[in-house]
Amino acid sequence: MPVVFLDANILIPEYLRSIFLELYEAGFLQANWSEGLLAETRRNLIAPDGKFRLDANRVDRMLNLMRSHFPQALVHGFESLVPQFVGRTDPKDEHVAAGALKRSKAVYGGEPVVLVTANVSDLPHAAFAGTKVRVARPGRFLTELVNAEPGVPAVIDRLLKRFTKPKTTRVDLLNIMVNVDCSEFAEALAAAWGLRPG
Repeated sequence: MPVVFLDANILIPEYLRSIFLELYEAGFLQANWSEGLLAETRRNLIAPDGKFRLDANRVDRMLNLMRSHFPQALVHGFESLVPQFVGRTDPKDEHVAAGALKRSKAVYGGEPVVLVTANVSDLPHAAFAGTKVRVARPGRFLTELVNAEPGVPAVIDRLLKRFTKPKTTRVDLLNIMVNVDCSEFAEALAAAWGLRPG
């Protein structure tokens, strides 16, 4: 089961976040994040001049559910690792890199961890040289998972049944994934469903 550390840009978009959490719940991956990433997610979702402008109470309920339902996902104590990423990642992403590395080091000898982010330019592969952390865009990671695990499309089908306001069809989801730069995943999922992304 792959271990992933999710950047805030994966937790902010509703459908992308929901897919990762559903796959975590179903046992297809083990997801991790930090309090700093949850705080960044909150800021982006409730910002009055931002793209989402969601109600703060609603966002707090969602984040608290994540904390209570997945307590083992929270990575602590990575602050001492931040200095090694100075000059190697974008300054605002040093804490993200440190969190992913801490999760890898949490297991004796180091455990492979995939840092899933839509922003690979600020978190380059070279920053993790000599570690067991690799960086992947969400579309690439999810495509690998669909191709490796035949049960993934059925899990996403179950997730779609919960999206009723508005109702979200398979084709809707494929188009949403294309719009969040996950075209490769949309194509793999469409092929598994016997559809073509629209």
